[in-house]
Amino acid sequence: MIARAQVFLLAAWSASIACAPRPVELGLWFEDGLAYRSARIGDSITSDELTRIEQLARAQIAQAFSEFDVTVSASHDARFRVHVVEQLNDQRVPHGGTFAGESRAIAGFGGSGAVNFEFVANGATIFSPESASRVELIEVLGRGIGRVAIHEFLHQLLPTAAIHDSKDPHSYEGNSPALVEGYYGELHWDIAQPWLQSRLAPRPR
Repeated sequence: MIARAQVFLLAAWSASIACAPRPVELGLWFEDGLAYRSARIGDSITSDELTRIEQLARAQIAQAFSEFDVTVSASHDARFRVHVVEQLNDQRVPHGGTFAGESRAIAGFGGSGAVNFEFVANGATIFSPESASRVELIEVLGRGIGRVAIHEFLHQLLPTAAIHDSKDPHSYEGNSPALVEGYYGELHWDIAQPWLQSRLAPRPR
């Protein structure tokens, strides 16, 4: 009886540990050789500018998940990861199509996704004022990449959650790179807040 009770308690303890919120690593990295130029930006984005864009994108992610025990890295092996690529093409659309990001995830195992650099860069030039300098456009582009990545990480962290039910364009759930809020202004959590609180451990104080 004692042995059985011990086994039961051990199983219950193991289950509670498995279900308990844990620290999470979010990996974001950029494809080698990314190139983008436009009449608005001018010459192709430089390596230094790409480094700045990466910094800004990771800062957006860190800010969004600041209340949780989340680490933002460049690891390709993170359980949840997003790869920024030059383009994403939708083969389901006749004559081709494009979109800002995509993700695949399996509950309990993690996920992977991608962000379309060209799509977000085009949006950054469209929604920025005519007076915006090249430096300002780079800053806007970094924010935009980060916000799309946040949305993709959210799909991976909560693969069965209906996050698109949020209609708040100022939220990470309802935000879109096809809106000015994808690049300007402050964002907040909406309907995903309680789901994330049950999924992620709070940041240690």
